[in-house]
Amino acid sequence: MKYLIQGGESAERLQLLLQLTNIDSDNIKAALHDHFVTGHQDNVAAIRNEVKKSNLSRAMKRIEEVANTVEQIKELDWQKLHMDKVA
Repeated sequence: MKYLIQGGESAERLQLLLQLTNIDSDNIKAALHDHFVTGHQDNVAAIRNEVKKSNLSRAMKRIEEVANTVEQIKELDWQKLHMDKVA
C-alpha cells in the first residue's frame, strides 16, 4: 500500500520521514522532494537531480516503508486512545 502521494506531501512531513532513514544523499533527498512535494514524475525528479532512477526508486521504496511503520504506530495509538475513552 502506498502512503505517500506524488505532489501531495508537505516538505515538513517528508523531512521528518527522512530523519527515520539512513538516506543522506542531498541529491536523492532533493529528488524525493521534487516527486512527493512538488509533484514531478519520478523519472523527471531523477534527471533534475542527477541521480539514477534505480537509486531514486530504492529511496522511494524505503521512505514508503517508513511511512507504513509510522501509520501502524498511529493506528496503535488511536486504538489505545479509543480504548482508554471507552474504559
